Amino acid sequence: MIPVVLLSLAILFLSVFFLLSRHRRILPPGPQGLPLIGIAHKHPKTEFWKTYAQWEEQYGKPGLISFHVLRRRLVVINSAQVAEDLLVRRSVVYSDRPFPTMAGKLMKREKSMFYISHNERFKTYRRLLHHGFNPVASLNYWNVLEHQARLLVFNIDKDSANMFEYLRMNAAAVTMKIAYGYTVSESNDHFVEIAEEAMRVGSLAGAPGKWLVDSIPLLQYIPSWAPGAAFKRQAQVWCDKLYTQSLEPHNWVKARMAEGSWEPSFTSRLLETTDPHIAPGELDDLVLWTAGAVYAAGADTTVSSMKTFLFVMMLRPEVQSRAQAEVDSLVTRERRLPAIRDRVSMPYLEAVLKEVLRWAPPSPMGLFHCTAADDEYNGYFIPAKTTVISNIWAMLHDPQQYPDPFEFDPNRFLHPSKPDHQVQRNPLELAFGFGRRICPGQHLAEATLFVQMATFLASLQISKAVDGNGNSIEPSIAFTTAIVSHVKPFAYNITRRSGVSMDLLVQDLST
Repeated sequence: MIPVVLLSLAILFLSVFFLLSRHRRILPPGPQGLPLIGIAHKHPKTEFWKTYAQWEEQYGKPGLISFHVLRRRLVVINSAQVAEDLLVRRSVVYSDRPFPTMAGKLMKREKSMFYISHNERFKTYRRLLHHGFNPVASLNYWNVLEHQARLLVFNIDKDSANMFEYLRMNAAAVTMKIAYGYTVSESNDHFVEIAEEAMRVGSLAGAPGKWLVDSIPLLQYIPSWAPGAAFKRQAQVWCDKLYTQSLEPHNWVKARMAEGSWEPSFTSRLLETTDPHIAPGELDDLVLWTAGAVYAAGADTTVSSMKTFLFVMMLRPEVQSRAQAEVDSLVTRERRLPAIRDRVSMPYLEAVLKEVLRWAPPSPMGLFHCTAADDEYNGYFIPAKTTVISNIWAMLHDPQQYPDPFEFDPNRFLHPSKPDHQVQRNPLELAFGFGRRICPGQHLAEATLFVQMATFLASLQISKAVDGNGNSIEPSIAFTTAIVSHVKPFAYNITRRSGVSMDLLVQDLST
């Protein structure tokens, strides 16, 4: 009996010692909060990434900071090197996702690409996406990207006042064509509307700090009919909407395939293949969820970057002119519109593309990671289940890497072999995320942006709008706060350029 008591006391002592020593470990530095609520009372409301970068300066610059909000521990990585060390080299620990109660559990998003844990199903998703969007497979979609870029410029030329609407319609058309082989012909297309609604719902449901149940998970057990449980009823409605966003176009492809009248797409190619790693009967569900992520992952980010591109071309006419000269050289020499294959021969436009993504990354903080186990880095303790945020904006505005980081300057990416030129990290290595959670559609996204930029520059000119007195209207540089950040609406003027480009474009669309 005595040995059992002694063993029990030893286990109790070791448990208490472990817990106390665990709490004595040093967390990464950051703002101190109040009990229970943490720094909820002083957390920024807009452009969090800028405040996180300021806190980095304030608390000693170790490359990361930490704090807690409503009992939720967060670590923010502000350094590209720390991101490489943790999210890439230690990806086995840092590849999980936080699973919020509202947007995750109550809305039944366990299978969603954006919330799924780093498990075997996730690995299958990644394999399917790599199969569809690796550098070689992406070539299958170049003709779609080039056609839609020309249609975008044609529509803007015809009705420039609605440029932003055409940007969004174009992004929807590209992703729906690639994911499902579906042709979008008008802005009020049914599939586009349900996809846009799903994106709106996802943003509302996942808004940090919006839902009390995320901070007090026990509230999820309140009956749906009870007073104060409106959030549960809302979650069920939104759950159905999000599932419909994936199910309807998926079933549309299957119906076309049954009729023998489908166009090749990401979905049809996967449904036609056999994978020895996938159990019979599982393929359909896997393809449904994987293809459903394609629209949400690609459409909004592309729109954001194209808005930024047009905004800075308007602000920096000398940059626009130099990029146009590079494009014009090809058009004049070969009597054709620019294509994706021309990317390697247009170094200045490639530098513009990189600088657009550096100056205003479309997803400034990426999608959050989560630690699968306790970890220690440079003497700092990072507990399991910690939400980890990669502050991509801060990394791309690091003055040590990018001198004068708030200046839009494509020249910083030209002639890197010169001895007097500081070698800077390629923004394309940072803007699309890290490790096992890096964006699988990166190659397609880069090709989309390049051909849209080149086609616009060949045919159209953007400049500042003027007021009634003929004075230029100076826009403010301001961005929205969301998972995908957009430059705020601005006034502009679009004119058609002289030359053969628009004639070539119209001719191409008529064939």
